[in-house]
Amino acid sequence: MLVACACALVVAGAAGATGRAPAPEVVVDGVQAGTFSAVVQWHVSGAARVVVAYGRTGTDAQVWSTPVTLGGPGSGTTRLSALEPASRYAFHVFAISAGARGSADGSVLTAPLPPGVWGRTIPDALVVNGQRLFPRMVYRQCPYAYPGSIVAGINLFMGATCTTPAGQLALLSGKALSLTPIASRSTGGPDLLGWYQLDEADIRVDRADALPLVPPSAETGRVPFLTLTSHFFSGAAPLPTGNTIYPELIDRAEMVGFDLYPLQGWCQKDALGAVFDAQAQLVALAAGKPTYQWIEAGPMHTCFGLDPSAAIVQAETWLAIAGGARGIGYFPDQWRQDVTTQITQTDREIASLAPALLDSPGSASVAAPSPVRVGVRTHDGATYVIAVNPTFAHTRARISVRGLGTVGLRLYGDGRWIVANGGVFTDTFGGLQVKIYVAPPPQLS
Repeated sequence: MLVACACALVVAGAAGATGRAPAPEVVVDGVQAGTFSAVVQWHVSGAARVVVAYGRTGTDAQVWSTPVTLGGPGSGTTRLSALEPASRYAFHVFAISAGARGSADGSVLTAPLPPGVWGRTIPDALVVNGQRLFPRMVYRQCPYAYPGSIVAGINLFMGATCTTPAGQLALLSGKALSLTPIASRSTGGPDLLGWYQLDEADIRVDRADALPLVPPSAETGRVPFLTLTSHFFSGAAPLPTGNTIYPELIDRAEMVGFDLYPLQGWCQKDALGAVFDAQAQLVALAAGKPTYQWIEAGPMHTCFGLDPSAAIVQAETWLAIAGGARGIGYFPDQWRQDVTTQITQTDREIASLAPALLDSPGSASVAAPSPVRVGVRTHDGATYVIAVNPTFAHTRARISVRGLGTVGLRLYGDGRWIVANGGVFTDTFGGLQVKIYVAPPPQLS
């Protein structure tokens, strides 16, 4: 469908005292909205390189498209990828010529989920109906809580209690994606993305062939998920039988995750860095399969006085993503109001940055003895540096990003800039602070 667009024209760098040629004028002709992507139709008044920035709000528009070059006046289209269903996105169309830049702004509301979806995986990403998706999950939630979870940004429900698999699929139809138990895979329904294997199978079975082996999603359109415990991690106690079972278990799924829970599982406030470290080890173990992690988001009545705070939930979520997670789950599925508010904000940030978070990983390091953990993604020429302090104390970090060069980095959600010299920059962090630095693509200059 063609979405009407009230597009404000902003013309920069007009001719004047500088004698520089005026910036190309830009007009947005319309937007074709899909469920997981949208196509922006634009026209420019002269030769230009055209790039579109987009995000959930105008200030969050920190993902850029592949540039399109025109040798003269003309029209073109740009696809905005990896979007969320039934969500509004803002975009800015930039036309750059000889250092002058014109722009036009617009927005688009994506279509709701269709009755049927087709899922598959590619290296390091989940794909739904041909577009990459960053899943944000809850586990076996009762239907009365569905509306609140959807508002908080949950887009994939792994199983349910208080209803049947068929009931789950019917109640979530058109609202969110579903996974049902692999034993119920004969039950079909709307928006069924796939199935999940026995939860924490590594401590429940002695042999991997105790789990069903299903055809690949490329044939079925249904993705098998598997959640492990943290025993594969070098910082956790190994299984009594050893860890040789993990490669065979991972063969039973296409998207692999785990739970660790430093506070509620280990009763350790000083072990939050393990969220990053274990995630990075699972990425290596999964050998290209997309991975996810369950984040402790409420009390599990195991460790008195160590209930996760909103700041801890935020830090653990971004530690997992920095470590390579291409999906997040929150457990348990009921949260205090301050945690709910934080999850809602974090999920919105993830949705806004998803095209980049699901793209190529980069390489970074932090000079010792700083505890800060860092992960990198690159997308269409832009670089995203995710840095998290997993401790409760103020600290400082000297961060080196391979291939970054000497560039300005914008602090996401803040707007301040910091300069990296030869790929190296230094910054300070408060306790549990998360910072995402964004180096815009060079084609914007």
